[in-house]
Amino acid sequence: MDKVLSFIIPSYNSEPYLDKCITSFLCPEVLDKLDVIIVNDGSTDETVNIANKYCAMHPDSIRLISQENRGHGGALNTGCAAAVGKYLKVIDADDWVITENLPEFIARLESCDADAVLTPFHTVDMTTGAKEARTMPGWTAPEVQIAQIMDNWHIFEDCCVFHGITYRTDFYHQKGNVLPEHVFYEDQEYNTIPFCSARKIAVFDLFIYQYMVGNAQQSVAFGTQAKRIGHVEAVIDSMMGYLNTDAAMTDQGRRYLQKKIGSVCLIYLATACIYEPDKKKGRRAARDFVRKLQARMPEVYQSIRKKYAIYLAMSCLGISPETYQKMVRSRGYRQMKK
Repeated sequence: MDKVLSFIIPSYNSEPYLDKCITSFLCPEVLDKLDVIIVNDGSTDETVNIANKYCAMHPDSIRLISQENRGHGGALNTGCAAAVGKYLKVIDADDWVITENLPEFIARLESCDADAVLTPFHTVDMTTGAKEARTMPGWTAPEVQIAQIMDNWHIFEDCCVFHGITYRTDFYHQKGNVLPEHVFYEDQEYNTIPFCSARKIAVFDLFIYQYMVGNAQQSVAFGTQAKRIGHVEAVIDSMMGYLNTDAAMTDQGRRYLQKKIGSVCLIYLATACIYEPDKKKGRRAARDFVRKLQARMPEVYQSIRKKYAIYLAMSCLGISPETYQKMVRSRGYRQMKK
């Protein structure tokens, strides 16, 4: 039977989480239509043995690819290149999917021809289990264009991310986007560079991805983010380079890519001004970064300069990462953004 959906699971020392992740795909109604690819990225724990257990039980639907450690981006490159499903979606090994929603998801994908599909998802707190929905409020049409996303950014911002995007496999392969290896936050390239060229985007009001948060080992953890601030800048440089080299990109695609570059720039500024323990060092890094941004992409600088001033003020006030997170998760902040 032809595979409808390839799930790629980049896995590095994923022993504590992999069982939960893989079992979430074991939906008897549609398992024969799934192509689950576990990419073992040089793990030294029981990741391979766990993966092989499921490969032996479901050899027609689950397979393992092992490679030397190439980082999250390298694992995505390998898994996406090997995908044979009509569509592909990446699920990190410490996350999972809503099993009971897979039959409807597969049925919709079977009759879909969109380049990309947007779906809502949940964040799930690792400690408390509390869920928070990321949705596209008020949007009821089954499709959307890039221009409409830009005109309704407050509706689509939460779902135009790694966890909310599914790509048609031949479209993703045609784009030929190779993600950087051993660079964190490369998922920003994955969810942006192919997407900005999508001519047809479907919208499914169906929760699939369950994204675990609150894990201190995650790349978005406060201390980790401060240590890897150079990775954020490297991703921004890569995205800027793509903006300047793809001559076939539409004006709306360029507009979208610039918007996403601005979003990653704000991640850099939050990291420098809030997550960096040495506030003076962080402010110096932020100022240097903004000077370079202003010279290289003045339009992106103009779009974030007011928020840059706010980040500098928060740094001077000594706002802690915990306080900052409470602020950005508050209902008032979300209403202000809208």
